[in-house]
Amino acid sequence: MARQRRHGRPKRRRGRFSGIYKVLSVLLVVAAVVMACVVFFRVNSVEVTGNVRYTSAEVIQASGIQMGDNLITLPRSRISAAIRAQLPYVEGVSIRKALPDGVVLKVTERVAAASVDSSEGRWLMSSQGKLLEPDTGADSVTITGLTAVGPYAGGMIRVPEEEESTLEYVKELLGVLEKRGHLSQCTALDCSMATYMLLDYDIYRLKLPRSGDYDYYIQLAERALTSEKIPEGVAGTLDLTVAEGKAYFKPGK
Repeated sequence: MARQRRHGRPKRRRGRFSGIYKVLSVLLVVAAVVMACVVFFRVNSVEVTGNVRYTSAEVIQASGIQMGDNLITLPRSRISAAIRAQLPYVEGVSIRKALPDGVVLKVTERVAAASVDSSEGRWLMSSQGKLLEPDTGADSVTITGLTAVGPYAGGMIRVPEEEESTLEYVKELLGVLEKRGHLSQCTALDCSMATYMLLDYDIYRLKLPRSGDYDYYIQLAERALTSEKIPEGVAGTLDLTVAEGKAYFKPGK
């Protein structure tokens, strides 16, 4: 029985070391793969797509990506944030690694939806309220009744406290107009009145409430303006504030 115990111990010892060897082998393989990624996968080319306002060189410079950077460890969130911070018209950035040595930056650009006043002149802003650049005469909706405070490119618009609720209504309306493809037909928005807003749309003027479902109101206006009840080519005011589900047209502005 003593000999049987002596023979059993080495077997258990060999099994224990065999498990350690397997773990070490796996770790060595992983280390080799990681080392290969660090040594061999280096950025050799950067491609930019979706850009219109900015050149590819401007986007690449803003990204901070350098030739020779490690492709595997590129910080995607940091790159996206850097581009959006330095290039105000960029709304989103998609980063794709094209192995073995390429990076593709796909950018989505904002549209200058409106122009707001400030003590430093008028500024262009997106429908979400991001300030883009000083207005030098671009085609956009000229807003009356909002004043940007301390504007700077890339910052979100700030207004006096008494105009904050108006700003929320304006952003919601601009977002709906952008989504439904009507921004290019709008020229001015007067939100200086206490109970309604006036939107100049093509040859018409839309009288809108200062709150509510603007997607619903714009759909209501679409149906009214394409109906046979409004004479084609006749300018006028379409009042959407009078009754639920109805729009009243008055020729002449």
